[in-house]
Amino acid sequence: MNLQQIKYFIALANTKNFTRASEQVHVVQSTFSAGIKKLESHLEVKLFERDKRNVSLTSAGEILLPKAIELMNQWYTIEETFEIRTSLDIKLGFVQNIDINIVLPIVNELKKQYALSEVKIYEDKHAILLQKLDTNSIHAFFTEHREVDKTEYQTYNIASEKLFFAINQNHPLAKMDALELSALHNQPFIERSHCLLYNDVFDQLEKQSITPNKMFTAHNNETVGALITSGMGITLMPKPFFEMPQVKFIPIKGHDFSKKIMLLFKRSNKSVELKKLLELIKKKEIL
Repeated sequence: MNLQQIKYFIALANTKNFTRASEQVHVVQSTFSAGIKKLESHLEVKLFERDKRNVSLTSAGEILLPKAIELMNQWYTIEETFEIRTSLDIKLGFVQNIDINIVLPIVNELKKQYALSEVKIYEDKHAILLQKLDTNSIHAFFTEHREVDKTEYQTYNIASEKLFFAINQNHPLAKMDALELSALHNQPFIERSHCLLYNDVFDQLEKQSITPNKMFTAHNNETVGALITSGMGITLMPKPFFEMPQVKFIPIKGHDFSKKIMLLFKRSNKSVELKKLLELIKKKEIL
């Protein structure tokens, strides 16, 4: 048994797919499969149930997983103590409704400061990223502010997103310094599919009997910007990191629709990668 086989085991436990797991640890699938078999042979137990479609942990695998994660954390501590690593392999996640432009400045700065390192980012649902975090498949992930088990997880506030009216600069409403929600009534409206504040906004619209005329549902802010620029409608959205020269952002009068973005990570993770990531984020000039 060796550490590489333990890494294979954790990767497969997380992905439940031999192809994805072998890609995650950067080896060909035949080498990966052989490593799993050697680990099972050494421990004299079956760690995974396999068929053509599914891979799942056996009871022995369930017992081994937390011990394997603990072992890898101990190894990361040894590496940090003796400063034997010249490169980093950083894996970050972000939930689907977080603006990628919040993550990119951090990723770019990591690449700049650690030129020999590899930075990978994964987009997924909060629950799936939390599972990846628990199995050490990612070091941390960006998500909307929420309550977590503070004995197991730690958070760091990264940014705050606030909704504004986003309107074509030639639209009659663009002349206003601020707009009430009622300005949306019967207006052609572009819905943002991953808006974290969707329920808050539409609860208020329903209370005030405000009915926008939904024209389109967009899945990213670039599409939203293009639709507004073309005159397809208006929307409510945060100010993006990229420029939208034809779009004017106007405050919402009487309401503060905002959310905090945080970095979530495990307290038990002692990896050099996480340490360097946190050091970088705490330098306020990045964000």
